[in-house]
Amino acid sequence: MKKIYTLILLFFCFLLMSCNTVGSKDAVVAKIGSETLYAEDLDFQALQNSAVPSTDNYRIVAERLLYSLAKVSKINGESKSYDSAWKAYEPIVRNRLLTIVYTRDHLMGRLGYADEDLKKYFKEHRDEFDSSVSYLQVRGDVAGRYFISQNQDSLKRFIQKTLPEKDEPANVEVLFYVADSLAVADMVAKFNATVPEDSLPLMRHAIVYQGKEKGVFADSSVIKALFLADSMAVGTGRGFRVLEDSVYTYFALKLKVRNALKKAKEEDFRKILEQNFVTLRRESIAEEIQKMGGDLGDVVIEKVTPKDPHKYYEDNKDKFMTAPGYEVYHVAMKDSAVLVKTMENVKDLESFRAVAATISEKEETSDSMGYVGKVKKNYALPYGIGMMPALWLELEGKKRGYISSAIHSLADSLYHCFYVLSVVPSEPKAFDRVEKLIESAYADDVESLDPATVLISERGKPVYRKADLLKIFDAEPGIPYNKNTHYNLVNMLAQAYAIGEKARRDKVDDSWEFRALLRLARVEFISNRYDRMTQISAPTQNQIPENLKKFEYYYGKESIYKGKSFEESLSQITGVLTSRARVNAKVLSEMEAWNKANVFFYDRDKMELAPITSGEGVLASGDSAAKKQKFDEAISAYQKVVNLFADRDTLFRMAVYGLAQVYSDAQKYNESAACFEAFLKIWPDAPEAEKAMFSLGFILNENLNRNDQALEVLEDFQKRFPKSELKESVDWLVENIKSDGKLAEDLTKKIESEE
Repeated sequence: MKKIYTLILLFFCFLLMSCNTVGSKDAVVAKIGSETLYAEDLDFQALQNSAVPSTDNYRIVAERLLYSLAKVSKINGESKSYDSAWKAYEPIVRNRLLTIVYTRDHLMGRLGYADEDLKKYFKEHRDEFDSSVSYLQVRGDVAGRYFISQNQDSLKRFIQKTLPEKDEPANVEVLFYVADSLAVADMVAKFNATVPEDSLPLMRHAIVYQGKEKGVFADSSVIKALFLADSMAVGTGRGFRVLEDSVYTYFALKLKVRNALKKAKEEDFRKILEQNFVTLRRESIAEEIQKMGGDLGDVVIEKVTPKDPHKYYEDNKDKFMTAPGYEVYHVAMKDSAVLVKTMENVKDLESFRAVAATISEKEETSDSMGYVGKVKKNYALPYGIGMMPALWLELEGKKRGYISSAIHSLADSLYHCFYVLSVVPSEPKAFDRVEKLIESAYADDVESLDPATVLISERGKPVYRKADLLKIFDAEPGIPYNKNTHYNLVNMLAQAYAIGEKARRDKVDDSWEFRALLRLARVEFISNRYDRMTQISAPTQNQIPENLKKFEYYYGKESIYKGKSFEESLSQITGVLTSRARVNAKVLSEMEAWNKANVFFYDRDKMELAPITSGEGVLASGDSAAKKQKFDEAISAYQKVVNLFADRDTLFRMAVYGLAQVYSDAQKYNESAACFEAFLKIWPDAPEAEKAMFSLGFILNENLNRNDQALEVLEDFQKRFPKSELKESVDWLVENIKSDGKLAEDLTKKIESEE
């Protein structure tokens, strides 16, 4: 019976691994409730996060994925609407996901080669790679090696072309001396008389490479003397006059050593040249990808136009209104004081016109008694008056007969007073005037577009409609819907569809990376949608454990809450912990989902990836990591207990104590002291209090040099634990602090003398 059961179970596992909803190519690792974890999903996440199997990073990546699957299983158990929403959304983003895999993984990652070909190459050339790495860890290198193997002729030409760049050019080592012409002539004589170098003052040394000459050495006469037919003999000197920045420089030069051109050997540079060859290919691919964005092929971004422009005009006349304005007269003068004084006696249109005709300094309008005409709000005024924003602010709400203050114009440098003859209201522009504007207005009014409007087509066949676009904005509520985001997304979708066609021709839609990304996108979509629709309520002040508030205060007493009492800081503490609690509640809900899910690992080697969801388990993982001196891992585990299980006081206490110890081991002494102090304030009678108090006193004295605080802690220790095994050490520390370190100094001297 037992054998039969085993056979049935094995057969069931085989069916599950070979007959899944995605296809028969992906290996099942585990079932988490209604969800399936595939090996390819783990590989894909590891690849994107540079996570190497058996490392902490890999376990973190795997844990996030497992939690997400458990969460989605729970969500779909509550309602099938989330999966239905994904099925409606998936066709819209499918090409975008395919574009990501095609460009990032297929072209850039695999250099356009099939994964099977690269795996085969890796297997056949295993000795070329470190024995400890897997194929996925070095897939980029494998692709590069495979590219080289398939392009030997091109590589040969590349090496022939670039190897000379590695040549060490001919060079000379010289002495040179800069001075006036007479001193230079004298130095040349000394050079040629082989006077010892160390007896020559103000001498400089230089190495000059042929083809890379700089400064005075770049002069043609110097180059000729150093490297060409008229080159100097080694050991000889020569004088030069070189024009540099319009000034002649005189210098003497002695040639000490001449080194001929050293040709680069292929065997010395082959490895780096091969790397450059592959890099050049990657850069070429990157340029090709960039060009793809502008090559839509048969994909067309449709021009959005109204079916009936006249109807659109009638329905939206408010979008085609003239600017409101005023019919005005004016008086203009350079002297604002005279203008203001004159306007004091002007009360009506007749007197205003009379003043304009007699004293206005604007010739263009004085003959018409200051008549300017109808002017539009926020437009430039005629006759060179120009823009006058202050005028529109003053005239707002004013009626016929209003006379403005004196307003300065930057355009004509005059001060103007205006008389309002009439208020000109906005009115619809005639259809003929706006016929050309209607099309752009219709296209810009994206919110009013019919959801059935075709935005993108291929060979006349609709591909995306506005309704499809709205589903993306619904899935990404953080993106505002407006004209800019609408058309940016339309362009992105068109590009993705065009590139998706290329990807399908290369069968990338059948790649394991695409299947994995599609599954992961579904999980993320459902999870995010659920989070948006089921907001986690923040805990009240009374729901936050009192000891957690105290820990937050004492841990941040020397920084965030410095100078404040616990009561004074309580409001701020509650705000911090409430914000943190929202995140913690999400983590706890994922843990709960995992605990409630029926989990079965078909790959038994992957069972170690199962998340630790109990407080005791997380605490134990911290203890284990601390023993192995994996300090970051231990701190993360202890902090997790503090954040998630503060309502369980014993666990909370042990986590804080562990945190204090591991911070000390990691030489993070400020954090360690803060934790030890918090521990002693919250649990003064705990079994660990004796060691905690000693550790705190020691750290304050030895590591932080906060001796006054250390003395207070250690003297308190003497009172509380008079029979402690640590009493002798504590007494010595107290005496040493009181002696201002002399005790330790004397002890050091004694030890040194005995040695």
